[in-house]
Amino acid sequence: MGWFVTLSPSMLAETIHSLADTANQILLYVGLKQSKHGPTEEHPWGYGNARYLWNLISAMGIFFIGFGVTTYHGVHSLLNLGEYTNPDLTIPLIVLAFAFVVEGYVLFVAYKSVKIKKGSHSFLKYIKKGDDPTTVAVLLEDGIAVLGVAIALSGIWLSRIMQTNMPDAIASIIIGCLLGFLAFVLIRSNARLLMGASADPQLEENIKMYLLKHKSIEKITSFKTEILGPARLRLAAEVEFHGEFLINREQIVKDAERIRNGEVDPVPVLMDTSERMVRTLGKFINELEAELKKMFPQLDIIEIEVN
Repeated sequence: MGWFVTLSPSMLAETIHSLADTANQILLYVGLKQSKHGPTEEHPWGYGNARYLWNLISAMGIFFIGFGVTTYHGVHSLLNLGEYTNPDLTIPLIVLAFAFVVEGYVLFVAYKSVKIKKGSHSFLKYIKKGDDPTTVAVLLEDGIAVLGVAIALSGIWLSRIMQTNMPDAIASIIIGCLLGFLAFVLIRSNARLLMGASADPQLEENIKMYLLKHKSIEKITSFKTEILGPARLRLAAEVEFHGEFLINREQIVKDAERIRNGEVDPVPVLMDTSERMVRTLGKFINELEAELKKMFPQLDIIEIEVN
């Protein structure tokens, strides 16, 4: 409505910005809902990556609509300034002032949410390496929304003072570039996760240290992690177990004595011994996976293999 009254380029930029943000929130919501679905036969690891896919689609929309259309219209207005007509600024100023208050409050709420989720990491590291780009998207969108409203207000006000449409057109271009920057950050973070990003290096090191300190493990020969969703990790590791933990020494001594005394055929006894070792190994692996999940709750899928 504000743009229709004034035909201000920066008002149009904020209109497109608001529409892009609204559509983006809808896509993020769809991704959140779908990502909560559990494993199925077709998707055995669940739908955790769905939120990253929808986030990526959302970011592409921001780039082509928010950045592309807004910047094009701003450049077009700058190249065709025309005569300044002294439009009534009451409505657009009221609209932008109200938007600034609302967006500022939403930014404050988003900031508190991200502050809790980022933990000890800096905001920059959480934005670049975090496992939940949805909250990052909301934080960045709200931050750029507040900044965009301030820029639009400045452009309209300067155009009124200078009696030219140039500041308004430049404000529109700046808002478009901000949306382009937002789209780039979101595309990069979601593409990283869709391609199977590993967990935080410090967390990986903590898991490795826990495994190596375990009484039954001699060494780790392969170690891989993959982010499946916020606070959901997949761990695949190959380890070598200490052989002594796979042997029931007391039972072997008894079996050896029976064989020496000629009481039993050695072949069945040796087969029973091998079978016990397999069962013992399986028991150790199950216990180890349970301990890992208890120690590191974010480990959702654990695959321990014997090297």
